[in-house]
Amino acid sequence: MTRLTLLHTNDIHGRVSQLLRIAGLVKRIKREVVQNGGFCRYLDAGDAEDTVLLESSLTRGTAMDAILKASGVDHVALGNAIPIRYGQQVIPDLAEWLGKPLLCANLFDESGVLQAGLEPYRIEQIGPLKVAWIGFTAQLVYYAPFFHLDARDPVSLLPTLVREVREKGAQTVIVVAHIGSKKDRELAELNLDIDVIIGGHDHQVIYPPLEIKNTLIVQTGDYGRFLGRLDLDIDDSTGKVIQFKGELLPVTEELPEDPDALQAFHAQQARADEMMAIPVGVLEQPLELSSTCECSAGDFLADALLDRVKDAGIGLVLAGHWTCGLDAGTVTQGKLYAAMRSTGNPARVEMTGAEIERFLCKALRPHLDARQLIPLRGNPVGMPHVAGIQVVDGDVENGRLTILKDGQPLEPERTYIVATSDLEISDILDYFVVPLEKAQFEMPTILPEVLEQYIQAHSPVPAPQDGRLAAHLFKT
Repeated sequence: MTRLTLLHTNDIHGRVSQLLRIAGLVKRIKREVVQNGGFCRYLDAGDAEDTVLLESSLTRGTAMDAILKASGVDHVALGNAIPIRYGQQVIPDLAEWLGKPLLCANLFDESGVLQAGLEPYRIEQIGPLKVAWIGFTAQLVYYAPFFHLDARDPVSLLPTLVREVREKGAQTVIVVAHIGSKKDRELAELNLDIDVIIGGHDHQVIYPPLEIKNTLIVQTGDYGRFLGRLDLDIDDSTGKVIQFKGELLPVTEELPEDPDALQAFHAQQARADEMMAIPVGVLEQPLELSSTCECSAGDFLADALLDRVKDAGIGLVLAGHWTCGLDAGTVTQGKLYAAMRSTGNPARVEMTGAEIERFLCKALRPHLDARQLIPLRGNPVGMPHVAGIQVVDGDVENGRLTILKDGQPLEPERTYIVATSDLEISDILDYFVVPLEKAQFEMPTILPEVLEQYIQAHSPVPAPQDGRLAAHLFKT
């Protein structure tokens, strides 16, 4: 009989202080398990990276993978936080800083080739056992239209993958999956002799372990609040779990930070500091941010988008993409990316005058501006901002606005080309939803890059013209 202890996390989302404590806990438990004659592996089920951490934002997630490596992680599944923001070209960078490919068997290009930086599975000799680790990532609707990627259903792929690893001698099969607990259950229901599914993506706490058709499913919630521990007694001849014990270990402030992980974090901070010092350009006036009325930061972003989409005549954006404003004077990358961490992508859409009016009426309604949406990472949605038009009067509650373009009223039936971002036209916001196939997105460009290039091109940049929306329209 072999004792295998699985330690696992998922959806840490940039909470580096928690990861530093988890690292110390992982290493302590690994030593204890080995001293008692067992084996221990630490798995992460994806989305350790997040723009809430400046170092992660500046390095497109690789900083967190470097810290995971120093934390003693053995295998990591590909999450969705990074590729859906920056595109598939960043995955090899994640693998480089992690020191090994990420586990993911279901993300292919249009020709059917698995993305670089990924491996579908790995088979590892652990004592007398051969253990296979199979990885999956979430199927997101944005992969195909934005990045021309084919994110296949793990349910359709798993039977073949299990057969392959069994043919190569794997006795115990463990899936590390960033696909959500519902899909985890579907995999277990296939009854393919999978022993364990380490889950992630939907931020669920699944403890004690859920057992479906002899498959154990576990997940630790989110943000590094817990380290999952699953102790398995495994039959050496069959590779099957004889008995198990699962527990969630709280990660509290009393736990010490691991010195190796802390050193790796300091190295990533120094790396980020070098990037942050790079000058972008000069602002003649400060950009101030408000979530309840028109502000210069929102107007500036609307101007930058309108400038970006060359054939657009109108810019339309929310202030919630900003985290804070910017001071006048030299803007560095560090200052810019601290103020603007949105991973929204520029979009070109066609909207009628009536649709623009409808969007603005919804966006100007009281209290909607205070909503906090997951894509904005805690920032309030804020008020809408425009470029190329002016809203001079109206009655928001009754859906009527007087909107001028070039001094003339916007024509309700006329189609206008609008520069915006993917958030404004998404069902997440639900102000005016545009089907993906009817919008043109600039991928993988994100809004901080739009601002960076706008400032570079127009430096020194004067203050944006204000008074684009009549003050009485903003009601609190």
